Amino acid sequence: MYATAAARVVAVVVHLATAGLLVGGLALLLGAWHRGVLVVPGLALLGSGFAVCPRPGRLRPELPVLREPDAPELFRLVHDVADAVGVRRIDLVQLTPECSVTVTRYGLRRTPCLLLGLPLWAAHLPQQRVAALAHALAHLSPRHVRHGALIGTALDSLAVGSGGVRTSPEARLPYGSLAQAWRAGDIVEAERHFNVRGRRSDLAAWAVLWIPRAIASATRRLLIRLTRSATQRAEAEAELAAARTASLDAAVAVLDRHLARATTLEVHRLVVEARTFAGRRPATAGQEDLWAKLARHATRVRADQDTSSPADRKNSPSAPRYTATVTLDASRRRRIEAELRDPQRDVALLVLRDGIAVPAGFEA
Repeated sequence: MYATAAARVVAVVVHLATAGLLVGGLALLLGAWHRGVLVVPGLALLGSGFAVCPRPGRLRPELPVLREPDAPELFRLVHDVADAVGVRRIDLVQLTPECSVTVTRYGLRRTPCLLLGLPLWAAHLPQQRVAALAHALAHLSPRHVRHGALIGTALDSLAVGSGGVRTSPEARLPYGSLAQAWRAGDIVEAERHFNVRGRRSDLAAWAVLWIPRAIASATRRLLIRLTRSATQRAEAEAELAAARTASLDAAVAVLDRHLARATTLEVHRLVVEARTFAGRRPATAGQEDLWAKLARHATRVRADQDTSSPADRKNSPSAPRYTATVTLDASRRRRIEAELRDPQRDVALLVLRDGIAVPAGFEA
């Protein structure tokens, strides 16, 4: 409790410092009408304030966004889960190609939006989908302080401030040219001068901004440390909410990292396969059955997977027993699938066109 209160105080100080940069820079620029020497520090303060000022979140414009009239049965399920968890209802659902279900906030009012990852939705069983929804929506609780408006925006500002000035290895020209190149000596000399000027620029930036960057980095680490206990408790409450809403078995299964890894790699494989045989198949063939193929692959993974450890946890005498309060039966699932058919096809087309980013830990 005291750590969370201290984190809120630190977040207030961060926001006051950001406002001070903006107000101070504006005041110096207004005073520059009489003293032109104030223009440079005024622009520096104003630019720094804008750089670290919290920005409203944005949704990805290329991905489909659903409102309740677009998918009434899906929203009815999401509302039931939100009521069971005890959080506010949401008004938007965006379909994404990631193997996750999360909640993000967008706009100046930080309106929540559910990001529904279609690979996870296709790979998991119906009650596991309910558990994933419950776990994601539980993060709307005020106890998740890192997702709140005060501490969350302060962490975003500090992340920008601590990482805004870094030496980029891409800002260098490859030293040396082919001896056979025309005027190779002049090219090599120009490369050397360019790299020397780049190093001087980096050194000057580091000498000027290393103190504010170090302060921002240390403050961000302090905020993370102060909110660690509250975040761990909130995460445990989210897992408990998933178990109470969808059953303990579903809550344990949806946390299976092995299935998430296998699902992500299979999507990547299907994308490579579709691009390899693009000339031999109709343009719409891949996007029509992408999610069905992924679901069949997940079924095979579950059949081959050794589930002795989760079973021991679920069947142990000390494990609590929960009855699902929200169920996704067959008729409801078919209605949701009919509502998602067209937007799923749109996401599949984007996946097959652009591919997906496989996390480093998922590489085979």
